[in-house]
Amino acid sequence: MIKEEYLKETALCDFIIHPEIKVKALALAYGFPEQKDIFRHIFAFVKELPYGLDNWNTPASQTLLQGWGMCSGKTNLLVAMLRSMRIPTRYRLYQIMGDVPLWNWATQDNNKVRLVAAGEPHDHVDCEVYLDKRWRICDPSRDTALEKGMQVVGLPLRRNPALDKGGKTNYLILASIDQWAQERQEKRKFRGNRAEVFSYVNRRLNEIRALGGQSGEGKISNPKHQ
Repeated sequence: MIKEEYLKETALCDFIIHPEIKVKALALAYGFPEQKDIFRHIFAFVKELPYGLDNWNTPASQTLLQGWGMCSGKTNLLVAMLRSMRIPTRYRLYQIMGDVPLWNWATQDNNKVRLVAAGEPHDHVDCEVYLDKRWRICDPSRDTALEKGMQVVGLPLRRNPALDKGGKTNYLILASIDQWAQERQEKRKFRGNRAEVFSYVNRRLNEIRALGGQSGEGKISNPKHQ
């Protein structure tokens, strides 16, 4: 029995108070009666939104409006769109090892914004969707243009989950990340120079997309950070 909470709106998964989320989901689902096809088209849309550094507590509606997001914001949007279509979806939180090659490339020309903790474990958010009577893992965070650019410059695509002392990865499954995201936002590493760091790194990520043959579309523009 699937819990009803995996279909509910929350503050960050705000598909009822912001009906444009469901409108977009319906447009993507048009002509596809099967849930698996609806999922496939919605997932493709969210995945191809550019990945960039953003706030942890960015709601689904804001991610849709700005047209890009971090792992948490893009996952919020995916969860919201799927729940608006009555497809049960839940969040999956865990830690991954810092993406050292990517972040070193992104900050190599500016020591002021170098991510000094890039090699340490850090939080990551993706989700699980219930299809064909089982939960399926899906991660919409990185867009294809970014991945192609990473390959061009020789950056590895593989993400390595952090392991505990027993050699296992600890996953936290939640129906809502509202409280977690707010607490994580308050613990953010970059404070005084957050806007400078994020704007610079996001410009560098756009440069990686360009190296991968990305056209003028699908870029992060005018990022705003609290």
